[in-house]
Amino acid sequence: MTQLKELDISNNAIREIPRNIGELRNLVSLHAHNNQISYLPPSFLSLNDLRQLNLSGNNLTALPSAIYSLSSLKEIHFDDNPLQRPPMEVCKGKQMYTIIRYLQRADERD
Repeated sequence: MTQLKELDISNNAIREIPRNIGELRNLVSLHAHNNQISYLPPSFLSLNDLRQLNLSGNNLTALPSAIYSLSSLKEIHFDDNPLQRPPMEVCKGKQMYTIIRYLQRADERD
């Protein structure tokens, strides 16, 4: 499984992404939309090859500040989540730079 490049766990009422997701070092595409995921485990930030991420339609309220470490990430979808940090208005443009900048400024304020 550690050689897995694409993973689609969408539409399964999943409440959490497994804590060891970071062991999938070759993962390029993760589709986990329309579940009940409320947070991303710390190991998620080890997915350095991740290019596509779809977490639309979940219960995410916050993104990890260190999401900037996923430098390969190009395509993101966070629509239909009750995001507060960053708010959905920031995520709607699907621009990583805007999201990262918001999180950095929020960290500076905190």
